[in-house]
Amino acid sequence: MMTAEHIQPTLSIVVPLYYAESLLATLVAELDRLTLEYQAAFQTEIVFVDDGSKDLTFEKIRTLEPQYFTYQAIRLARNFKSYVAILAGIQHARGDYITFLPQDLQEPPELVWQLWQALQPGFDVAWAVRRSRGDRWLDRIFSHLFHRLMHAIWSEWPATGADMFMISRPVANVLLSMQEKNSHITGQILWSGFRQTRIFYDRQRRRQGKSGWSFWKKVELAVSVIAQFSYLPIRACTVLGLVLALLGFIYGIIVLIGRLTLQILVPGWTALMVVTLLIGGFQLIFLGTIGEYLWRIFDEVRKRPVYIVMEKIER
Repeated sequence: MMTAEHIQPTLSIVVPLYYAESLLATLVAELDRLTLEYQAAFQTEIVFVDDGSKDLTFEKIRTLEPQYFTYQAIRLARNFKSYVAILAGIQHARGDYITFLPQDLQEPPELVWQLWQALQPGFDVAWAVRRSRGDRWLDRIFSHLFHRLMHAIWSEWPATGADMFMISRPVANVLLSMQEKNSHITGQILWSGFRQTRIFYDRQRRRQGKSGWSFWKKVELAVSVIAQFSYLPIRACTVLGLVLALLGFIYGIIVLIGRLTLQILVPGWTALMVVTLLIGGFQLIFLGTIGEYLWRIFDEVRKRPVYIVMEKIER
């Protein structure tokens, strides 16, 4: 009789999909190859998450006949964005360990095995941290600025970005208990603590298709992450407000002295307009920053579900 210590662990690979109709054949072939190559180490379960695609992605999933892995697929009612899709996949995954693989295969599938090996000494989280990336120069610049900013705010955040991870079941349970909207799964895992390690890799060029992340979606993500995991914007507004108040007080004293000594007979229109516009502009910035936090509070207290599952397949 097989004892519990000899039971083979199960690895769940979450694959978020968005307009992936043309990518599925290549993706399934890579997953089959990966499963066959490492079947001696773990059983493999694939969790496909269709993040509100309007093409035939989910219909194509129905016809899949993989040779070496079992899979389940869920279809979200609309596009909830990739990080929510990953969270949905984690909630439906049944594995002892969970990772994810992007549909475009810019992260080589071999990273799954490297992450698995990195966890074995007793870690709960393994990160795949980029050494370099084969994207367009504009994407590289934006990514560099975003991750450098997050690293400056939060030193545990990888300075070059981490696009893949593998977590143990206890970490997954903590993530699922959070139920946070407008969040970022990287920040949630870092915040949770646990024993963490890193491997490094070079991100490949996109084989086919194009990214669903537009420039403004990336800006929205950056704002959401900074507001969710840092008080820096609020504190910056406070400090700037104090500085402006101090400068205004000093300027007021100077004007009063000039008036009393008859050096200022008529207040200058230009100076008045500059001060008014400057203060007004900063006030609008402060209100916008406070509004970002208030909107997130409002979104949380409404208690709407983080995502909605419209359909599910299990094979």
